[in-house]
Amino acid sequence: MADQPQSSEGDFDSSCEIIAAVVSYAGELALLRRSPLVTGDVGRWNCITGFLESQIEPLAQAMLEIEEEAGISHGQLILKSQAMLTLKGSTDGRLWRIHVFHFDSTTRALKLNWENDASIWLMPDELNSVPTVSWFGEILNACGLQRPIPHAACS
Repeated sequence: MADQPQSSEGDFDSSCEIIAAVVSYAGELALLRRSPLVTGDVGRWNCITGFLESQIEPLAQAMLEIEEEAGISHGQLILKSQAMLTLKGSTDGRLWRIHVFHFDSTTRALKLNWENDASIWLMPDELNSVPTVSWFGEILNACGLQRPIPHAACS
């Protein structure tokens, strides 16, 4: 997906509607590394994501994805913010509607499923130390969390 938001005008195919859930604990953000068993962005770090299933509300889908991918139950989550974001796919030009959520967690323990092969907790100012998916900064901005701008090298 591209990292430039587009207008929300246009037709959406249900296959282009996803949730993105950022989970935090004591100021740190959980990042999960995408495993070789998934399509797209393998080896890159991201928040929890998933396709929005038909007949399921976005918030319910987000909590389901968090439990499936990270082992955190809905009772351990506190919703901090939610937003809607539209991005244009970088390879096919499709519009992706992204339901973005930010949750505080009452636990730091993560149990990963097959979709991710590693996890890390980072402070926001440490996010540039790992390779993330290209659109992760847009997700953070939608949550009201800003990704730090990398420092330019001195010459």
